[in-house]
Amino acid sequence: MCNVRPDPIVRSRIFYGWWNVATGFVGMGLSYAMFTVFAFGVFVKPLEDEFGWTRGELSFAITMTNFAVVIASPCLGFIIDKYGVRRVLIPSVIMMGLTVASMGLLSANLWHFYALYFLIPLLGAGTLPQSYSRVLIAWFSRRRGIALGISLAGFGVGAMLVPIVAQLMIENYGWRMAYAGFAVAVFALALPMAVFILKESPAEMGLQADDAAVGNTDVSAPSVGSDTDSGKNTVSSNTGLSSTQAARTTSYWLILVSFLLVGIGITSIIAHLVPMLIDRGIAPASAALCMSSLALGLIAGRVLAGFLMDYFFAPYVAACFLLGLLAGIIILATGTSGVLVFVAAVCVGMATGSEISEIAYICSRYFGPRAFGLIYGIMFAAFQLGSMVGAPLMGLYYDQAGDYIGALWVVAGIVVIGTILIALLGPYPERFPDNPDMDTAQAQATQA
Repeated sequence: MCNVRPDPIVRSRIFYGWWNVATGFVGMGLSYAMFTVFAFGVFVKPLEDEFGWTRGELSFAITMTNFAVVIASPCLGFIIDKYGVRRVLIPSVIMMGLTVASMGLLSANLWHFYALYFLIPLLGAGTLPQSYSRVLIAWFSRRRGIALGISLAGFGVGAMLVPIVAQLMIENYGWRMAYAGFAVAVFALALPMAVFILKESPAEMGLQADDAAVGNTDVSAPSVGSDTDSGKNTVSSNTGLSSTQAARTTSYWLILVSFLLVGIGITSIIAHLVPMLIDRGIAPASAALCMSSLALGLIAGRVLAGFLMDYFFAPYVAACFLLGLLAGIIILATGTSGVLVFVAAVCVGMATGSEISEIAYICSRYFGPRAFGLIYGIMFAAFQLGSMVGAPLMGLYYDQAGDYIGALWVVAGIVVIGTILIALLGPYPERFPDNPDMDTAQAQATQA
């Protein structure tokens, strides 16, 4: 691609890529996780009261959601690569909106509830971050980081607002109408922006990525839509370890087990925070506000972790955020119900927000770009598998003991182990081999 600066007249207007950023912001704020994971706690008490389901039974729905994400996430990238973002995103938003609306028709059959919690992320897989990120990578070069950061922050803003809105709608109109209201928001905001505003590439409008190939010194793994001069200043896609070679290193298993354990810790708290606080005499509206403070921490954690990992050793950064998670769990385990629960929620939220960024960054530094997609997918799946068991086990403990205290101390111990494992990671490899046929001994030597 030739190094021609965009026309000055075009540059004097708002660059159209920022409209795609806005579309991603709204789309992430109304993605599948808002109506399953983050709104879950607010709907626990109403569903308990109407259907008599236990919290252990209700919590298994989170397992169904996480299972669907494990299935859908790797498939989504393949389908988008083949058919494009819009052809996947628009039908996905429509199907997700219809499924959320159908939650208002929920029957007393518990498996009906499980099926819908499985279908919302499965049919709404296009609302996962891969879709919007793929578009923004094509539109932005020099300002790619800030564009992605603003867009993905919509996820945290949605997680902050949705519990409050859900609680208000439940109190005034009932839980069935709350689900209907969320569906209206999807069709009134996310869908029109995806249909009428989102453009997959600058070429569709006779534009090019902002300052593409101008002063580009990116030395990270090449990305789809990246503009460089004949591959100059980029790392070869053959650089790094294959998934098999990576799996034979100590670092691989330290990372995988750590994220598995942290997934248990984070999701068990998120799923049960609201009912836990209500049980302690906190008003439902205040409990929902506490959940929103967790989401605020998520936004801060995502931005702060990314900034710190550019300057400090990433495993130590991750360990610090996990110590914050541990502090939040201990606060909750002491049975407190005052202002400290908001501090605990922020700590949990910051760890939650940082974790996804840390998975990507740490995998890229230890294993290189050669098999990054597969390795990252396996690590994310480990995190999701931990999430699948954490929430229902916490609910089952509550059904037996009548409170969460003992389970919280067990979760604290699990997080301690996860923190130690991530802190045990050695230095980043100084270089990666370019030979795809490198044997395992060489791979391990590279990791030494």
